[in-house]
Amino acid sequence: MISQPSLKTLAGTCAAALFLCWGLTLALAKPDVSPRPAPDPKLGEVVYQESCARCHGPAGAGDGPDAKRMEPKPRNLAEGIFKFRTTASGTPPTDEDLFRTLSTGLPGSRMPDFQRLPEETRWQLVYHVKSLSKVFEETRPEPIHLGTDPGSKGANLEKGKELFAQLGCVACHGTHGRGDGPSAATLVDNWGLPIRAADLTHGYSYRAGSSAGDVVARLLAGIDGTPMPSYVDAVSKEDAWQMAYYVRSIQEKPRWARAIEAVRVEGELPGDPSDARWDSAPRADLRLASGLYREGKVLPAAVTAVMVKALYNDKEIAFRLAWHDPSRNDTEPADRASLFLIPDRRAKFQIGSLRSWPASSDAPSLEQLAWSAEGTSGKAAFADGRWELVVSRPLSPAGGVGLTPEGRPILLGIAVWDGGNGETDRHRANSNWVDLVLK
Repeated sequence: MISQPSLKTLAGTCAAALFLCWGLTLALAKPDVSPRPAPDPKLGEVVYQESCARCHGPAGAGDGPDAKRMEPKPRNLAEGIFKFRTTASGTPPTDEDLFRTLSTGLPGSRMPDFQRLPEETRWQLVYHVKSLSKVFEETRPEPIHLGTDPGSKGANLEKGKELFAQLGCVACHGTHGRGDGPSAATLVDNWGLPIRAADLTHGYSYRAGSSAGDVVARLLAGIDGTPMPSYVDAVSKEDAWQMAYYVRSIQEKPRWARAIEAVRVEGELPGDPSDARWDSAPRADLRLASGLYREGKVLPAAVTAVMVKALYNDKEIAFRLAWHDPSRNDTEPADRASLFLIPDRRAKFQIGSLRSWPASSDAPSLEQLAWSAEGTSGKAAFADGRWELVVSRPLSPAGGVGLTPEGRPILLGIAVWDGGNGETDRHRANSNWVDLVLK
């Protein structure tokens, strides 16, 4: 028989357990976003015309006034083909898929995020976008179940790598995932336009998220309108997660920087990009923006980032550059790169950005360290979709920019030309101006 004090203790224990379970339930049930508002067609139309019509057109046909200057063209929303979904290939996206695209944008494209708009307003945009295409009336979304995430501890990277090769991913994305596979140069989208295989090592540029779950969604749903098929019938969900974690493992974490720090070393500077002495220099990654203009259109850049290291001694300074390029081009138009140094920091306001330089014939000149793959020397190497090279200059060249550890930082910019993308002269990818500091 249980005594009265024991009953009180038991009651208290049960109450505490009930409270804990109730609290856990509330925590698990917390929604990711606020409840959706009811559709307001008038508001959706107004917001669409203000925020989207300049690119996608007033009726969503991809024919807005800014579309003629864009390559690739903005999506024809009326056509009803959407790339980034969690639904079966050939079926429209869910409302949540559209909301996510509107909220996060598509990195590496001209599609911005709309975080500036209130969440309720973004939902009205979702409803309006759906009204532009009959596909949402004629076909129901078929959400794909992604299976169970094994977590990073349950991931078998070797198996994922084997599956990556077995399923033919190497043909487009390349052995190391740099978008340099043997079929990469032949890819076209549903509209017959050239399209690049994604550089899977650049997780920051994934247009629909770079988490393992995001990668699984792309594998199973495919990317409609592109050569990326759905693998829902070719791979089990368990194996899809193994592949996704392998893809995560080859993503290189960028080290974005606003300054390049050159480190002093004794003796001769390394002339080979693989020299172990480069390990002593801090790495700085610079984003490259498209400066490609052709027939009035802004073209997407093939090279989107460059890695820089710098070493110097008492006479010279050397720079090691590395970037991903899906193809090696030794003849004109050849792959090229240049470092630009501004002799006077005040001249930046006359020169402007590298994208617009040279602005005019009377603009201040820049000191340029140029390299071209045409006639490449032993100071450059290309392998598996990656260029590495070393360029150097005297610390105090005659008539050039003098560099000293005690001096003020000077401004440096980098431009990269991808010959395989037809880039010549001003058709190039450029960094912003950054400080060069001698430590």
